[in-house]
Amino acid sequence: NMTEKPSPPEANLTLESLEALKVIADPLRNQILEVLTPKPLTINQVATRLGVASSKLYYHFNLLEKHNIIRVVDTVVHGNLIEKHYWITAYQFTIDEEMFNFQVDTPEGTEQLVNLLLSNLNATREDIQRSIYARHHQITHGAPQNPRSVLDRRDIYRLPDEVARDFHSRLHALVEEFKQEAEQYENSQEEGLIPWALSLVFYPRFYYEEQQTGEKNDE
Repeated sequence: NMTEKPSPPEANLTLESLEALKVIADPLRNQILEVLTPKPLTINQVATRLGVASSKLYYHFNLLEKHNIIRVVDTVVHGNLIEKHYWITAYQFTIDEEMFNFQVDTPEGTEQLVNLLLSNLNATREDIQRSIYARHHQITHGAPQNPRSVLDRRDIYRLPDEVARDFHSRLHALVEEFKQEAEQYENSQEEGLIPWALSLVFYPRFYYEEQQTGEKNDE
């Protein structure tokens, strides 16, 4: 138990360095933050929830703490063992808009943009994989089955820019509606509440153009 109730995380913190962005974008560290969001936990408790060895998490916890993304809120001594409880420093982390000013015409800028956009996809992949195995473990150990619908789609269509922009705006509004609905249950003690994840990518697709060399093929 906590010796005293720690101060709650801030509502929002802005990430202002590319290093911090890289730290938080890692799929495993992303899952650590999700597990730590409701309340402070020890590394062993987080490891149990994620189904990994605690030894695999120390490096990631150190990085998150170094960049002020998590913090120690309580320390409990058990004999020669020191047990630290960690909590997130903010419920939401936003990215400084200056961080998006990548020079895509440079190799470094292109790589930064690719890593930024793929971070959520990688985290989603890891989260889905863990969730499926964890649910299988629950059911095989007696949990009642409760089939739920999962939406998994990938569609590709040709659209004018103005139509795509309008659809983008409506998608954004729907995501905000999802967030507002969830906020109603943030502090609810109602039974049967489980986290639902929403990952969304809507992007223009490009192909490499054929190079015109001007050379004639030998017949």
